Amino acid sequence: MSMAKIKALRGKVLAEMIEKPDGLRKTKSGLILKDADNDTSGIRPRWFKVYSVGEDIDWVTQGQYLLVDHGRWSNGVKLDEDVKIYLVDNNDCLVISDKNPIEEQQ
Repeated sequence: MSMAKIKALRGKVLAEMIEKPDGLRKTKSGLILKDADNDTSGIRPRWFKVYSVGEDIDWVTQGQYLLVDHGRWSNGVKLDEDVKIYLVDNNDCLVISDKNPIEEQQ
């Protein structure tokens, strides 16, 4: 099955969440943190990889990484078995990175 193609319209940013909740997170220093969406430990910003940007967006490009404030993204749309794309709120993007911050922590 081939992956569906979608494109962000003007002024919008579509991104894939790169943090996969599995119940635990490990910091670079080795601390293990509980990570649950159903309690307060799940209330935190999340990292996304930019999938597509609208033509009016000039502050981020496809392939960069965004840290988005908690809950400031849509429910998402599954493109295939492994990829789910979210509409992120432009006003709540906290950090932009050219490198994958999840890989940098490991």
